[in-house]
Amino acid sequence: MKLTLKQGRGSINFNIPKEKILDLLLGKDIPALPHGKILDIIDKGIQASVPEDIQNKTCAVIIPDDTRLWARGDLFVPRIIKTLSKLGVPFDQMRIIIALGTHEDILPDRFAELAGAYCKEHVKILNSAGSHKERLVNIGTTYKGTPLFVTKEAWEADHIILFGGILHHMLAGFGGGRKYIMPGIAGEASIRYNHSLAIREDGSPHPLVRQAKLAGNPVNEDLTDGAGIFLKDKTACYAAVAANGTGDLFYAAVGDLHDTFMEGCQKLNQACCVQVVEKGDFVLFSAGGHRCDGQLYQATKALFNAVNVVKEGGQILFVAACEQGEGNLIFARMLKEFRKNSENLGQRLVHDFDMPSYVALRVIDILNRFRVTLVSKFDEKKTRELGFEYTDNMDHYAEKLVGKGYIIPFAENILAQVKK
Repeated sequence: MKLTLKQGRGSINFNIPKEKILDLLLGKDIPALPHGKILDIIDKGIQASVPEDIQNKTCAVIIPDDTRLWARGDLFVPRIIKTLSKLGVPFDQMRIIIALGTHEDILPDRFAELAGAYCKEHVKILNSAGSHKERLVNIGTTYKGTPLFVTKEAWEADHIILFGGILHHMLAGFGGGRKYIMPGIAGEASIRYNHSLAIREDGSPHPLVRQAKLAGNPVNEDLTDGAGIFLKDKTACYAAVAANGTGDLFYAAVGDLHDTFMEGCQKLNQACCVQVVEKGDFVLFSAGGHRCDGQLYQATKALFNAVNVVKEGGQILFVAACEQGEGNLIFARMLKEFRKNSENLGQRLVHDFDMPSYVALRVIDILNRFRVTLVSKFDEKKTRELGFEYTDNMDHYAEKLVGKGYIIPFAENILAQVKK
């Protein structure tokens, strides 16, 4: 059987005996929404969600960065801006703010990639403040003790429109919604404190901090509280999209932040949670191509989604182009330094938490329990330095697979689980 897995803008192709495959995990067969339909939903939803005197308000449209290109901000953010303009809001009363969290600034020549050429021409586009303290405002403290610093240009706006995708997330349970406020437009100190809730005092990961888990997840609860503080005296709405198991947008809605987010989470689970009756001896997966696998740091989301359906000690094939490299220098350094003493990394996180190190801790745990082969643009030396196994002959790799396992062509979108 010929198998094709996306890698960057291309793909890798190899043969695998059909009898070795337990199942191809694609999620529920839900048709994609035509882009024209999504544009209509956004247009009507924005109009229904604005205050009557919107023409007198300053508006901040908060959008995802280049790790969420699949949400197609280049197509849909221009419609938000055009709708606001149609309602009488002057362009100089609008701002588009890229929710970076702690990611690096996006250069202006890439703004059209995130928000469309129309927006780049008509509206001021800003990176969120992150570590730029002069552009941060302290607006309070969450009940869990997180000091809430947010980007000044967002805080000064009267009306907030959040745009972005909902997906399963290994820390927040689900990405999207309140997450575009914190960590999205929050300061580094706020993000670090919030994310530190993912680690327990003994240096082990908190068991309720995982994909598809909201209730009892301390990170999610803190994010929700932070969003409430930020929006308390503002009007706001959330323009949400979600992708199905093959990466096509199937859901779009505009409305109240909490209600729209929770509905989107439910729809996502229905479409993209795939349950199997038993674990396999292996899993072969792609992160999903160029909108998901530009860097290793972000592509690991697919690894966390896929690992649940493999027996301890089993084999994992991880296909991701990683053309932009590791994606985070701290993450890469931690993988190399703590590969054989992850307990020390856990203790370090208790006293000095940072997200890249936490992701590295979670990846190292997988590397220690499974045989993970990374097929990327990294050469063999770099691949092995990061702790992964290497192959340059996929047919030979497939031939040597023992037992039976699963194929997940779009693991960024599919959360694989074993039935309880």
